[in-house]
Amino acid sequence: MSRPVSAEFGVEGYFFRYERHFVYWRRLSNGDTGIVTILHERMHQIDRFKEDFW
Repeated sequence: MSRPVSAEFGVEGYFFRYERHFVYWRRLSNGDTGIVTILHERMHQIDRFKEDFW
């Protein structure tokens, strides 16, 4: 089950955990689902997340 990305990041998107990874995704303007990034639980998620979303 996906959860929304925290509003403090200033982006619209969702994430879910799969085994030891976090999958971040968002809806594209044409209605498709776009995978933004997949991060291992050991990666520094905030820095990588900001890089990948922008």
